[in-house]
Amino acid sequence: MCVRDSYNCLMMYGCNMKIKHYRVFLLACLWLPLQALALSTDKDQPMKIEADRVDIDDEKGVSTFRANVVMTRGSILIKGDVVVVYRDEQKDLDKIHSTGNLAHFQQRPDGKPDDVVAEGRELFYDALKEVLIIRRQGKVVQGGDIFRGEHIVYDSKRDTVEARGGKTDNGEGKKGRVQMTLQPGKKDDQQ
Repeated sequence: MCVRDSYNCLMMYGCNMKIKHYRVFLLACLWLPLQALALSTDKDQPMKIEADRVDIDDEKGVSTFRANVVMTRGSILIKGDVVVVYRDEQKDLDKIHSTGNLAHFQQRPDGKPDDVVAEGRELFYDALKEVLIIRRQGKVVQGGDIFRGEHIVYDSKRDTVEARGGKTDNGEGKKGRVQMTLQPGKKDDQQ
């Protein structure tokens, strides 16, 4: 079920998916213990952005921030060399596209002690759908658990993760594979 829903999410973003990758996606959906990405109050917080330069097209609802960009909104932190913010007709946050040597996304899930931290050369965040797409040298970390792939889709509403490897280096010297590091669960007497 989570594979089909996430596959539809990938199709909405124009990504081609091959059936042979389903096993990797199913494994990720079953084993990756990432929790809901969004802190429920984040959408009600103001957005604050710092950059060396900004170009704003208010009519189109597009603002392009360049050089040393830092964006915060509640528990969300996004950093990149270039961050493009798209707002809807009501001036609410719609989407964010961040690029950089390694663009950075961080957010605290409700009721969890650890932030979800994502890095990649490109990050796409759909604020309405609560979907984060990480492309090129993607990495997602929560607690001690680490997930790497060339293309990662995290859907916080459905609590699913999909990933695929690629032909390029993932930052760890491995090509074409998805890697996961999962920490053992804590026993009751260790909590």
